[in-house]
Amino acid sequence: MSISAFIPEPVNDFERKFNVPVAAESFFSECWEPAAEALGLKWVPIFSTGIDVMKEDLPAVLDELARLKQWALSQAGGERMAKLASRIELLQTELPKALQRDGAVVYIG
Repeated sequence: MSISAFIPEPVNDFERKFNVPVAAESFFSECWEPAAEALGLKWVPIFSTGIDVMKEDLPAVLDELARLKQWALSQAGGERMAKLASRIELLQTELPKALQRDGAVVYIG
């Protein structure tokens, strides 16, 4: 199984095609979750069980992603941490695009 971000009720072609890979569940539990716990994050740990993100949630989610990315880049771990950082960057870029429409919801899970 894997975790991704998508729009469950799309209203246009962009929203229908919106799908951002986050992580395989094993990679999420090995890399994302321990880091999120160490940083005291609230949103990121819920990605594994699934969460709806709305426009008003975006600043908090982006803040946590920025903190997680900074943590990943400061760790030894080479390819794994680079992969984690690249997936975070993808979310940081794509989530704001998906949440431009009032009432839009992105499900991450």
